[in-house]
Amino acid sequence: MSNKIILIGGASGSTKTSTSRDISCEFGIAHRIGSGFVREMAKNFISRSESPSLYEYSYMPINNMTPFQNLYSQSEIIEPMINLSIKRAFREGTSIIVEGVNIIPGLNEYKESTDKIILYVEDEKVHFDMVHGSTHNNRSLSMQDFLNVRKIQSEFIKRAQDYGWNLFDITIVKDIKSLINNSGD
Repeated sequence: MSNKIILIGGASGSTKTSTSRDISCEFGIAHRIGSGFVREMAKNFISRSESPSLYEYSYMPINNMTPFQNLYSQSEIIEPMINLSIKRAFREGTSIIVEGVNIIPGLNEYKESTDKIILYVEDEKVHFDMVHGSTHNNRSLSMQDFLNVRKIQSEFIKRAQDYGWNLFDITIVKDIKSLINNSGD
């Protein structure tokens, strides 16, 4: 397989982390980066007063921002760091998956990427259960937080359509291989 650079975005609870792990195993991709961890590292260099949105969950908007505006604001800050990781993978000829809520169509338009995926969950009740899943055991969302997640998801779907990213309702994907473009393998 030639090197793959895969971007996986979506709102909270859309199984980005679990899906990237499954793709990594299926295709033997050694490198995975979660945008939430990049955001945590950025806090070491950027103060709360410089960028308050960086210090909040994506679904907890500040300063009269919409939930998506808050997410976009924090994503703009870490986008150069994510881009450097992708450029290194491309330069070294290695495969990488970058996943997380901060992977946004229109902001993250990396030329080197081979697959650009947005995951979503159409069914609201199923999504509610998923957002309270096992990958974030200590995270607690109020009903308002969950409604904000759904607003963010709607914007992800719209932007995926506008920018030509692949959209998958993760609850109906039957085969993980169907998420990845296998041309050139």
